[in-house]
Amino acid sequence: MESTVNYRRRKNKRKRKNRLLIFIGVVALFLAFAGVGAYFYYDYSNRVYGTCVVELGEPVQARDFLKDESKEAEFTPETIFSTDLAGEYKIGIISKPFTYECTLQVQDTVAPELTVQPLTRTREEIPEAKDFVESVSDLSNDVNIYYAESINFDSYGDIPVKIAAEDPSGNRTTADTVLHLVEEYDITPPIIEGQLDKIVYAGQGVSFKTGVVVTDNVDTNIEIEVDSSHVNIDVPGEYPIIYTATDSMGNMDLAEGTITVIEVIYSEDQVNELADAVLADIIKPDMSDYDKAHAIYVWIQGNIGYSESEDHGDWLKGAYDGLKNRHGDCYNYFAVAKALLTRAGIKNEDIEIIPTATRHHYWNVIDCGEGWRHFDTTPRTDKTFKGFYITDEDLMAYSSEHYRSHNYDREVYTYFNE
Repeated sequence: MESTVNYRRRKNKRKRKNRLLIFIGVVALFLAFAGVGAYFYYDYSNRVYGTCVVELGEPVQARDFLKDESKEAEFTPETIFSTDLAGEYKIGIISKPFTYECTLQVQDTVAPELTVQPLTRTREEIPEAKDFVESVSDLSNDVNIYYAESINFDSYGDIPVKIAAEDPSGNRTTADTVLHLVEEYDITPPIIEGQLDKIVYAGQGVSFKTGVVVTDNVDTNIEIEVDSSHVNIDVPGEYPIIYTATDSMGNMDLAEGTITVIEVIYSEDQVNELADAVLADIIKPDMSDYDKAHAIYVWIQGNIGYSESEDHGDWLKGAYDGLKNRHGDCYNYFAVAKALLTRAGIKNEDIEIIPTATRHHYWNVIDCGEGWRHFDTTPRTDKTFKGFYITDEDLMAYSSEHYRSHNYDREVYTYFNE
């Protein structure tokens, strides 16, 4: 029979062995769980973005959170967010076989778009800031409109105004405008006047506003609007054109003109034919060159009306327009005179002012046997001016008293050089 001592030794040895096995099992289980956790952590961080940032109003899809956009994804049923409202949202993403928790940040960094308009008011009708707004748009539907700077309404006249538009995220846009503060309202419309009817050649450019002016009892520099939508500049014919002008109070004038588009048919023979027809009526066989020149001057002054022209640079075209249509500017007057003087056998040459950004003028010089004289048939607002047969000394005296009206380059035009 085994002794009690040996039995106890064997029993203690088995206990130590069992404890060792349990310890090894616990360690193995711990390592297994740690490995699985590390795997899932690694998988999570490499499959999704923890946080996505988008601008207000931008669309968002579940797959936007996946680093591999080729995989399918959807939001969990509990996920609720709106990209129309700035803020931070908790997002659930399902991409089988896993579910992830992410964050969506919706930010607003775009300022409102703002357009303002001037206003005219009396002191009894001081406007609010929003009254100046013509249009405002923003991704947010809540835009605060206010005066960006304080305004003094104590004096009449044009008061500078700065309007601000600010969204809930603090993005702000400002725009400048004007308040016309008046004692009483203006009810008088502006007046459109001038060369409303124009004659142009087919295919050539035309400045519809040239020669058209607008005046108003209060406002200055009123813009003329032109409706030329019915004009076909390439096809001969008569076309209506509408001019409108509106003052700051909304008073409007409307005027209608006619654009006559004619075919380009002029030639030197045609110009000579038109000039000869005029000379046949005004020139007598016994006239001297002086008398012929005077008759030509009188006829041009009495038969050509002044209007803006696009003929500069082609004297035959300028002469044709003047003789055929009986109107034009200084270039047409010069060209008509050149054609008539030449066909009448009177010695003549061309001359023009030293051009500036705002001034250009053309006229003729003639020689009727007494030396060169200036011959300017263009009518002037100064009724004392007589452009027929003027000596150079007299014309230069007139020019110096009238803003250098006939200042020419003596190195180019040497007719009067000694």
